Amino acid sequence: MRLTRLIFLSTFLYITTTQALAQPILDIYFSNRASESRGPNFSKVEEIHELYVPRSGTVSYFKVVKIYNSNGRVISEKKYNKVGGIMGEAYWEYNSKGEPTKFVNKQFMNFKGWVSEKTILTYSDSTGLLSKIDIYYGNKLQKSAEVTSKDMKLTKVLVFNDKNVHVETERVVYLPQNNSIRVLRYKANDQFISATTYPLNPKLPEPPSSIKREFNSYGDIILEAIPHNKFEKGYYYEYDYDSYHNWIEKRIYICDIKRNGKIKNKKLEYKITRKIQY
Repeated sequence: MRLTRLIFLSTFLYITTTQALAQPILDIYFSNRASESRGPNFSKVEEIHELYVPRSGTVSYFKVVKIYNSNGRVISEKKYNKVGGIMGEAYWEYNSKGEPTKFVNKQFMNFKGWVSEKTILTYSDSTGLLSKIDIYYGNKLQKSAEVTSKDMKLTKVLVFNDKNVHVETERVVYLPQNNSIRVLRYKANDQFISATTYPLNPKLPEPPSSIKREFNSYGDIILEAIPHNKFEKGYYYEYDYDSYHNWIEKRIYICDIKRNGKIKNKKLEYKITRKIQY
């Protein structure tokens, strides 16, 4: 959702401990609600990722293989390096409503070997709403959250560290006129940390943003630029589609965006090729 090179990469790489700390603890819930397919549900997707490194001319390559359940929810994801060695894997479990109940992420880190992170989501027996989140690194509880709700909506989250000390608060604001949910993060002393926006209905257009965006007729983003950016830098996207209007190749270019909207000096930075099984 943010216009930086790292965000584009983090969309496809596994969540590291640092990245997880940078996101709301509710991210695993709000970012996992929409089907990825515009046609029949995916059963398997193989993605080839190629990152074109500026100046050096080298290409960084890896492959991601995703497996989906009968409802079209991803249940496993494995990442391989160029020679086929596994670099990381992740697994999801869901309840009968398609909400995530468990997420396990394993990745190989230099000097540490394999590192495992597990997230458990618990739902209230009385309301059916999310009530608790526990995050484990290895087998040790590192972070937990108590989720409160009102009028059948999540409203506030109290986040605790491994010593059960309150360290953060997340407040949830619903903006139906903008099709958005905002999660506001605060330290325990109420000092503001960050705000993250999610679509209220993932099937409708994305919420408004300070970042200028343009979309094609399929709803895929084709232009992303920071307003009032003196360097006029942005990202331009191109797609190839299959018969169900799911993209099978995405090309991401860094570019100059002139005030009249013209695109200049496009340089291919990232390409993803997908082989989709339905």
